[in-house]
Amino acid sequence: MYKRRRALGAYLGALLAAVLLPGIRPIDDNVAWAAFLPGLVFLIVNQLISSYPSSIRTAPPVMLLILGAVGIVQDTLIWLLVSWVGAQMGSGLDVDGFLAALLGGVVVRLTVLTLMALGPQPSPEAA
Repeated sequence: MYKRRRALGAYLGALLAAVLLPGIRPIDDNVAWAAFLPGLVFLIVNQLISSYPSSIRTAPPVMLLILGAVGIVQDTLIWLLVSWVGAQMGSGLDVDGFLAALLGGVVVRLTVLTLMALGPQPSPEAA
């Protein structure tokens, strides 16, 4: 359940950033595919490279800050990767630069951490 919330948070965060931020926009008119591509990339990369605490509510604040900063950098690089892949394919999202990617990374990371904090937390022996 915890991994599902993390995956859902990554996908919803990517969609939210694509809708809210002016520096992230679709390359072509196919909005459905443009929204699907970043969500898919975020799902894959966030499952491969996990920089989340095992339990959000009991993690020390310093650990949350460090993992949050590392996660924002990771998500920023993923946004730049999404923009590059979209440009190569001629479809997807265009990210205007590093600042737009950074803001997108912040939106994605905050969405993931919020969804992870909601609901029951994993037991220590299951983590």
